[in-house]
Amino acid sequence: MCGIFAITSNRRNDIGKILVECAEKLTYRGYDTVGVATVSQDRIHLRKDKGKFDEVAVKLRLNEMRGSKGIAQLRWATFGAPSKLNAQPHLDCDEDLCAAHNGNIVNFLPLREQYTKEGHTVRSMNDGEICVHAVEKYYDQLGDMVEAIRKGCGDLKGDYAFAAMHKDDNKVYAVKMGSSLFVGIGEGETCVSSDLPSILPVTRQILNIHDGELVILSPEKVEIRRISDGHPIERNPYTSDADIRVAQKGGYPHFMLKEIHEQVSTTRTLFSAIREPYITQFIDALIDAKRVFFVACGSSYHATVVGSYYFNDLANIAAIPVIGGQFNSLYGDSVGNGDVVICVSQSGETKDVIDVVHLCKKKNVKILSIVNVLGSTLTHLSDLYLPMGSGFEISVPATKTYTSQVTLFAFLATLAGQKSEAIKPKAADALINDLQTRLPALIEETISTTTLKARTLAPYLSKFSHFYVLGHGLTHGVALEGALKIKEVCYIVADGMYSSEFKHGPLSIVENGYPIIFTIAPDDAEHIVNHLAEVECRGARIIATGDDHPLLRRYVREEDFLVVPKSSQYLSPILQVIPLQLIAYHLATYKNIDPDYPRNISKTLTVR
Repeated sequence: MCGIFAITSNRRNDIGKILVECAEKLTYRGYDTVGVATVSQDRIHLRKDKGKFDEVAVKLRLNEMRGSKGIAQLRWATFGAPSKLNAQPHLDCDEDLCAAHNGNIVNFLPLREQYTKEGHTVRSMNDGEICVHAVEKYYDQLGDMVEAIRKGCGDLKGDYAFAAMHKDDNKVYAVKMGSSLFVGIGEGETCVSSDLPSILPVTRQILNIHDGELVILSPEKVEIRRISDGHPIERNPYTSDADIRVAQKGGYPHFMLKEIHEQVSTTRTLFSAIREPYITQFIDALIDAKRVFFVACGSSYHATVVGSYYFNDLANIAAIPVIGGQFNSLYGDSVGNGDVVICVSQSGETKDVIDVVHLCKKKNVKILSIVNVLGSTLTHLSDLYLPMGSGFEISVPATKTYTSQVTLFAFLATLAGQKSEAIKPKAADALINDLQTRLPALIEETISTTTLKARTLAPYLSKFSHFYVLGHGLTHGVALEGALKIKEVCYIVADGMYSSEFKHGPLSIVENGYPIIFTIAPDDAEHIVNHLAEVECRGARIIATGDDHPLLRRYVREEDFLVVPKSSQYLSPILQVIPLQLIAYHLATYKNIDPDYPRNISKTLTVR
């Protein structure tokens, strides 16, 4: 949630141009408000307003702002409604210091009351402003920005990062206290951002920043210090080889559609991203574990639901999928030595997942992770992690990262089953070969053969404000994910559910023409016929994804059957999410909704 970008330079005065160019790559993090602050002629110039980035940037002519340093912020609202007043950056009382943050200051209200009583002019109901006044309070006492920030952080509680600048020097200051932060080192300029892609227009020399660190950026250098005691930290930058073109649409009308198509390539790059000896170490930890938990949120959680079936079927390992925010309450008191927790997160910054890690590390639980953003908080905290290798995912709805997660679970479960002799070597070799060699082509074929039907179904589905997506066994998580995609980007209450549970209540909703989407694994077709019959005889319109099967043809019309290429019981669930992604995409565009930026949703949630 929220994105910040700041830069200080001695080689440009038209700072607004680079702030706009780089901040644009953070638009998936927040689109409730936009703000830019620059320093020129010994004063801070601030422009901000409610609205999406491109609209506000044009309206306020942000690219025309002058100066040699500046801060941009894109906000996803938590404390304080989306408004110009609550937009960031915020100024201090004297308007000689400003800051913008990402995250949550959980003691915002008592600090707001305290600072107001102390004489501060607190203008907004946004917790980001409290960061400014926390620094201002101590700067007025000490006249030193580094010490003021260190002491100010002592007042702030929560998980956050912020960037700050004072009008009287050429520096930008930033802290990381739970939210993501990356630093870029260019020629005659340095920058800091919530995400790596926004730094790449400036430089490829990157510094990862850790929790509890303060960064002091000058045009010529970067200093890192511990917030706790001010002690300097030495760390060498690395050269990023990320492809900046991935953060561009490449001819597609939306990032979501582009990233659906990129699933062809990301399922290839996945296997080059994960390497030995880490794969073997990962497998050994699972086989030796007393208990295995999968912890994730949103789409990543749905991937773990599918993964839990893989591990049961292929490795005889009971892996318990748990929503991140529920884990500490459900299992926090009972986990301990011998247990293994696998955390799954696209961003590696999801607050609910990080909370689980902190608790488990205190109890000697081994932490493994599957993560897309290297250098993220989760990678630093894990005992061992495997990368997804999905590249930048810009659209808010997860597509290619979900598919990479499920594919990786299938691969790991097969290896674990092979090592523990839960499955025969020949069967394991065949499945591994399918995942590594056949899957990309099968995904490409799935996109090609199901796109038209997904688009054609959009007008009919748009008539309904509510319907169900049902799965069974291996496709249960697929149904949950498909329903989430429709909710996210179409604003339709699509309920994902286990198909055999549908008759225990929701069946009463069915009437003539009511749409129900089924996702069906090949070996389950004969069993699922009963569930199809239950809704068909009550007038439901059945839409299905799955391998072609004569029994299914009796209940599903040709135009409503999104057939995936014939594969296997274990590959088919990976393929079947794609027609559901396409249905969500085309339904959103039919309703004139931008699927890349659905309302009220943020890509990276660093709050509980």
